[in-house]
Amino acid sequence: MPYELRFSLIAGRGIFATAPIARGTRVWRYEVGVNVLEHDEASLRKRLAGMSADDALDLLEHVYSYRSACVDDPPCVIEILDDGKVWNHAPDHNTGNHPDGTGDGVSSYARRDIAAGEELTDDYGTFDEIPWYETICIEYGATSCVRVGREHR
Repeated sequence: MPYELRFSLIAGRGIFATAPIARGTRVWRYEVGVNVLEHDEASLRKRLAGMSADDALDLLEHVYSYRSACVDDPPCVIEILDDGKVWNHAPDHNTGNHPDGTGDGVSSYARRDIAAGEELTDDYGTFDEIPWYETICIEYGATSCVRVGREHR
C-alpha cells in the first residue's frame, strides 16, 4: 500500500495514503516476529527495563492490547515494529477489521474507500483493556491506546 509518514492534526505523525485505497483492501498485515512482537507482562517489563524514560513512554503509548491477536491464552500487548505504530485514533476511523468480516481478525483493512492524501485511522476504543498493561502505563506516566480511544469517542 503506498503511503507516507507526515505531520498529523490528530497527534504527532500519521500514516497517509498516497494513492486511493479501495474498500476491503488489506492496508497492514499482522506478522509475529516480522512487524509485531507479542508481550506478556514479564516480557514487556523486560523490554522496558533497559530503556530511557522517553523511549519507555514512547513504546507504551504505541503498543495496543487485543486479546484475539495473541497466540497464548494470557492476554498480551502488541508492539508494532514498522510504521504502523504511528497509526492514529479517530472515532470515525477508516481502517480496522475487514468490512465484510472476511479478514484475518488482526490485520487492518480499508473499511471504506480511502482517498489519496487521507490519513489512515483506527478506533482504539475497540482494543481490550488489560489490567497489568494499564498498571505499567500508570507506573511510567503513559496513556494507553485504550484510554485514548475511550476518552476521544
